Amino acid sequence: MWTDIRSLRLSVILVRILFVLIPVLVFCVPVMVHWYDVEYQDGVGLLTGSVYWPLSICLYLAAVCGEVCLYHLGRLLGNLSKEIVFTAKNVQHLRVISWCCLLAAIPFAGFGFWRFLSFIVALAAAFFGIILRVLKNVFDKAVALQEESDYTI
Repeated sequence: MWTDIRSLRLSVILVRILFVLIPVLVFCVPVMVHWYDVEYQDGVGLLTGSVYWPLSICLYLAAVCGEVCLYHLGRLLGNLSKEIVFTAKNVQHLRVISWCCLLAAIPFAGFGFWRFLSFIVALAAAFFGIILRVLKNVFDKAVALQEESDYTI
């Protein structure tokens, strides 16, 4: 039977796996980008030529954003596992996660001039960032309502 506790545990496990996997993959970036650059030389974009440096920079910046995002996501999940839900700290975690998504969209938008498909990745990252901003605002209002009700009693 699938429960909330199991779902939370699965989320924590996946976040921890990704938190370890991203730095490992960062060491593989030069090899992967070189392969991509050689294999797909006739890519569709406004700019032509080697994509080694633009794609490498894009992936390194995205990795930094991903690691920060996963750290705060892990903290948020830790709070949820302790039944700490509507707090200012969780709002702060959501704020950082949303900014990480929005910041990750920037290098992918820049790489989109070499490969148009990268614009879709940038759009998806920005979309997730916006959704998380809305969720952060909802949590912020819930924290304010909870504090107000705590003072009323």
